Amino acid sequence: MPPRVAGIPHHRERASLQSIKDRNWVIQADLYPAGDRTIASMLRKGWIERRVDPAGLVQFRITQAGKAALTVKIPSSR
Repeated sequence: MPPRVAGIPHHRERASLQSIKDRNWVIQADLYPAGDRTIASMLRKGWIERRVDPAGLVQFRITQAGKAALTVKIPSSR
């Protein structure tokens, strides 16, 4: 199997990004199946952004870079 390309979301990242691509700010549970490490990775890559609302609730939303990552063609191993 070829090495993973950093600019292409893996399964958990892709599923999470697709679930929020047409939504505004969401809570972490809405990023399922992504866990803390996957969310941290997506934040580092700039695919999502994080905010804390006035009530102290942590929320996330997809960025333009995240939307662009969803459009990248997944390379075939054939």
